[in-house]
Amino acid sequence: MAPREGQENMSLDIVEAFANDDNLIIEAGVGIGKSFAYLIPALLINEMFKKPIVIATSSIQLSEQIYNDVHNIAQRLGFDIKSVVGKGMNNYSCQERVEKLIESGSLEREDSELVKIANRISAGKIKQRSDIYYSVKEKHWNKVSVNNCTYEKCTYRNTCDFYKMRHLIKSNSWEVDFIVVNQDLLIRDLIRKYETGRGFITDNTVLTVIDEAHNFEEKVRSALTLTFDLSYIKKSLKNTSGLLSSRGVYNHIRSIDALIFNVESIFQMIEAQIKNDRLSESERYVILPLDSIDFKALDEFTKELITSTSLIETGKKERQIDDALHDLRNFQTLFSILGGNDLNHLIWSQNPNKKIVEISYCPKNIKEVLTDRLFSGRNSVILTSATICQSGSSLKEKYSYITTALGFKGVLGEQQFSPYNYVDNALLYVAKDMPLYRTKDEENKEEFLRIATDKIVELCNMTRGRTLVLFSAKEDLKITVENLAKIKVNWEVIVQKEGSSQESALNQFKESKGVIFGTGIFWEGINISGQDLSQVIIVRLPFPVPSDPITEHKIKNSKDAMNEIFLPEMLIKLRQGTGRLIRSETDIGIISILDSRLSKRNKKSYRDSVINALPFKTYTEDIKTVKDFSQNKIIPLINQ
Repeated sequence: MAPREGQENMSLDIVEAFANDDNLIIEAGVGIGKSFAYLIPALLINEMFKKPIVIATSSIQLSEQIYNDVHNIAQRLGFDIKSVVGKGMNNYSCQERVEKLIESGSLEREDSELVKIANRISAGKIKQRSDIYYSVKEKHWNKVSVNNCTYEKCTYRNTCDFYKMRHLIKSNSWEVDFIVVNQDLLIRDLIRKYETGRGFITDNTVLTVIDEAHNFEEKVRSALTLTFDLSYIKKSLKNTSGLLSSRGVYNHIRSIDALIFNVESIFQMIEAQIKNDRLSESERYVILPLDSIDFKALDEFTKELITSTSLIETGKKERQIDDALHDLRNFQTLFSILGGNDLNHLIWSQNPNKKIVEISYCPKNIKEVLTDRLFSGRNSVILTSATICQSGSSLKEKYSYITTALGFKGVLGEQQFSPYNYVDNALLYVAKDMPLYRTKDEENKEEFLRIATDKIVELCNMTRGRTLVLFSAKEDLKITVENLAKIKVNWEVIVQKEGSSQESALNQFKESKGVIFGTGIFWEGINISGQDLSQVIIVRLPFPVPSDPITEHKIKNSKDAMNEIFLPEMLIKLRQGTGRLIRSETDIGIISILDSRLSKRNKKSYRDSVINALPFKTYTEDIKTVKDFSQNKIIPLINQ
């Protein structure tokens, strides 16, 4: 492997920050090998201090890659290390649940696919979801995965991967050198340690590295978010009623009935609000005032239940009582926020997959959580990503958005740029002839997407398919795919699948050399090198939706919303999306942006800062130049 200056610089910056007991944030461009850049100093620090290193990533795939990388590097350095990947409960099989299914006879009435999986779990052949090399339905896996683990009380704990993992990441003894977890688990650990003094991960660590740090704010907010649906609240209240009745307490019945009646009314009103807001591009909806609900009375009813439940003698039902009290206090906070008495939280509704209505809330100021619980700790924290810098003349300006959002305290590392040849191997095309997209104008949207569909066909024909088309809104994707169904094209159309795993869609894309249409998770984490991917099309610049409750809160607390909120968030996502194209030194391809706001003739004030923030240095608005680039550079490679 050839020396990489950016990789060496990053390693030295990490060592210096650690030696000075500082935190460090550093952007590492695609191709410098950032995982090696932090793993090599981390291995040396671990060897010197004999304490574990924690590495937090944003996906299971990256966690497993880091696990393999650290062992490969350790072997080259002559170090003998032990590491563990910490995943969420749902990634592990539960033999205890499976054996109960088998003993009850209920497995015989189940789908043959579930029976096959359960039998392999029982035989010890499937310990984690990753042990299954084919797609498994979510509803089947949920019946056999770990749920409400009994830990030391479990008969099968000595052969359980989940139990072993939890033991290793929590142990304060010298048992493990590297603990690789997802960001969610790290955040829950910080919160748990703050609330109870006991977390999931050992306190005996010497360094924490947070990779893909551009996701960290959203991950923190997600970890601090509580979500409720109607059935959950009703079930919890009925369980509380059962606990009280079993102890001969019946004065709670009026409160329970009143709460259930009002909660049903709350969800009905919010569902109606969502239906009236059908044009919103956000998946989170603002909850308008629910004036007909007496939230003061709901608060009183909930207080009565908390008092009655806390007076129950625990006995064998200590856990059920704790769970009931935990839920009741959360419901009390929910009613207080909805009633306008709690101003420290953000609240919104959502309607996932158009099936059930949910209400969520989270603290407004998440950066205070991180400043106090992460960046003021006794160990150095390293934050890194390929897309955390903005345009600017100084490091302070370049890192200002991410450091402000996270409450980061520490050293700003020099930006390490990608070593790839973007001048000769990539072309950035911006369409100058597209109509502007107006969110609230249905006719305009349809016209834009009709013209965008024709442009997508024209561009994809140039590269003979082999294109990733990225959308900011699911509805836009749906309409475009419907438009394409009316047109005869020479390449296969592949559409993003429902759910988190996109492996089957990506395999289909690689095999067919077609065109894949996606949103959400397709903007990042996809790594397709070579001429399987010759073009990425961005249909619209991914600006955040102004009506989204979280974005709305940020806007209210900014002085210049465009430059402090909209542009930085859009740029992070745009850089992630365009970063899917060039993944190796020999990759060649085209970035096509169909949003004419970025064209010269529209003279947007932010145009230059956006173009300068992207690594692509060869720019055109001429479709003939795109065709020539494809004919001269891409098609010859395809024909080889």
